[in-house]
Amino acid sequence: MKLTVSEIMAATQARGDVRAFLSPEEAPVTTVTADSRKAGPGALFCCLPGSRVDGHDFAAQAVAQGTRAVLAHRELPEISDRAAVLVVPDVLAAMGLLARFWRRRTRAVVAALSGSAGKSTAKEFLAAIAARLAPSIKNPGNFNNQLGLPLSMLAASEEHRLWVLELGISRPGDMEELAAVCEPDLAVVHNIGPAHLEGLGDLAGVARAKAALFGFVREGGAAVANIDYPELWEAALAANPEVLPMSTRRSDVPFYCRYLGCGENGRGRYHLVLQGEAMDVELACRGEHLAENVLAAAAAANILNATPDQIAAGLAEASPLPRRFDVTGEGGFTVIDDTYNANPLSMQAAIEAARKLAAGTGTAAGESGEQPLVLVLGEMGELGPEAGRAHEELGECIARGGCRVVFFKGDQASQVARGLESGGYAGEFHPVQSPEDFAGRMEAMGLSEATVLFKGSRSQRMEDFVERFRDRLRAKAGTGKKEEGQ
Repeated sequence: MKLTVSEIMAATQARGDVRAFLSPEEAPVTTVTADSRKAGPGALFCCLPGSRVDGHDFAAQAVAQGTRAVLAHRELPEISDRAAVLVVPDVLAAMGLLARFWRRRTRAVVAALSGSAGKSTAKEFLAAIAARLAPSIKNPGNFNNQLGLPLSMLAASEEHRLWVLELGISRPGDMEELAAVCEPDLAVVHNIGPAHLEGLGDLAGVARAKAALFGFVREGGAAVANIDYPELWEAALAANPEVLPMSTRRSDVPFYCRYLGCGENGRGRYHLVLQGEAMDVELACRGEHLAENVLAAAAAANILNATPDQIAAGLAEASPLPRRFDVTGEGGFTVIDDTYNANPLSMQAAIEAARKLAAGTGTAAGESGEQPLVLVLGEMGELGPEAGRAHEELGECIARGGCRVVFFKGDQASQVARGLESGGYAGEFHPVQSPEDFAGRMEAMGLSEATVLFKGSRSQRMEDFVERFRDRLRAKAGTGKKEEGQ
């Protein structure tokens, strides 16, 4: 970003006496931050109120570090002689206005993606292709909400011609706020599931909330939705009758993808048909659950005029973010770290992918053969009144395919057990309270090999379970080596 104080003032509809900071010699603002530790020369410091701290209390620190412009919702006379204080009714909303102003100034092409599961992965895949098309940016990590999206957009320079943006929502109205900020030229929603039901109510509510994105596509732009989800497709057509369908089940639509399996090199192979042009691609990651993400990225890239070679090369170099179905082989075990988050859709997809991995590929090191499947799962959050039923359905889902043992952390353990029982589950089920509790029970089983999936909502901190398990494996391997040398 590169804007003057007067431009920021106009974009955010701020008030304040900033005449002393409007001289032609005044350096432009080039960065925006809400973290006083990152504030300095050329920065606009945004004073966001929080549940524990208030950004206004750190404005003086930011100014002392060289910041010459502050966005606040109240007067700050203690710094007004050293920095331009721009006063607005709502700092967060003003950041969105500023991001939209910058988006219009740069005239960049904006591709916006959303979905209930795998949207960050789809974003990473598309960003890897976009880098081959033009100077581009993407949201870092999961900077996809009313704070993260403006910060991501305002980090772009005038040279960035293609923006790949992920939009995340949890309540009605979120998508409208985000889409109005980024004004996409291309919008893609690749799936929906029962996520954030506390705010969105039910699956139809999720569909309507996600599909709202399509109503903000700029004139001459494009919209793509997954026709495999009837509620999504209906809502998408209502929001934008020109929306294009994509599918991982139907090959008679403009955009289609299917998983071909794992190659000898351990890479995932996918078949794509993009508006009549067929191609096969390989990714460093693998699994049928990634087909929707691959498809979303490839369809978007095709609309952005990427060639098949550019799509294939970008996907070949792409990799998901950490803790998104990371597969490693350790001490005879195939460890799947999918602990970033969980909802019913992503949970079912991960379990099915882990089941196929256990049945067909053995360890991540490439050995063939079948391994026992162990599921280490945490409670799924933000499901509201549907939480009990969703966890019972999780148990039923597990029972249908079976596994050796299920470890479960969270208050919904009894509901999972009920679903397992009604589904005729024949394996073991162990509620656990801590990583140490799990690791001890797992070691007592005496397994020398297994495929172990770790997954749960952020609140359950399932990454701690992964690390504890790995610590046990490494300690055991170290002991074994010592004994061999004696």
